[in-house]
Amino acid sequence: MIMQYSSTPMFVGSLTFSLCFVGVLAIVVLSAILKCVKIVKQDECMVIERFGKYKETLNTGHHIIIPVMDRPRSIHQCIFSKDTDGNVNMMNINSATIDLREQVYHYANVNVITKDNAHIQITAGLFFQICDATKAVYEIANLPDALEKLYITTLRHVVGKLDLNECLASREKITSELSQVLDEATDKWGVKVNSLGIKDIAPTPK
Repeated sequence: MIMQYSSTPMFVGSLTFSLCFVGVLAIVVLSAILKCVKIVKQDECMVIERFGKYKETLNTGHHIIIPVMDRPRSIHQCIFSKDTDGNVNMMNINSATIDLREQVYHYANVNVITKDNAHIQITAGLFFQICDATKAVYEIANLPDALEKLYITTLRHVVGKLDLNECLASREKITSELSQVLDEATDKWGVKVNSLGIKDIAPTPK
């Protein structure tokens, strides 16, 4: 008796392997294409490095980069939100895109001492805009943290020259001097300070 073997199982196995290989290859190719294409939204930009060195800044639109060789350089940013009680909460993030719109950072209840040794708290909002993304990325390690430290240091210096009554009656004077000093100091970081709004000046709770 002569036994005959069917080639169907081998053919099915080969076909299954081929389909799996094609599927994996398609996923790899699609992933590579997605990494190549960068879409930058309106009023945003993206700083691209090639092998760790600055290459270019991508503006609004579609762009093609080379995977592995090119990658976006992230920047520290802050997001502010209000909870149900009206309190402002801050969250630090790292983002590959840089927001070029005007932003506002909230600084609540900053403790300062006046010329006559009165302890007060000042709540304010700093309105600024990133004008040079390259400087904002490479000239300062952490922009939100640097802005906060600079604001607090400058605020304490300005208020320290005034007594309590002058502080309560001279919000415009404090705002004007703060805005000028902050704008000049942040120019090297590619930042333009547009204005500073003091919301509240109150005695420090005992």
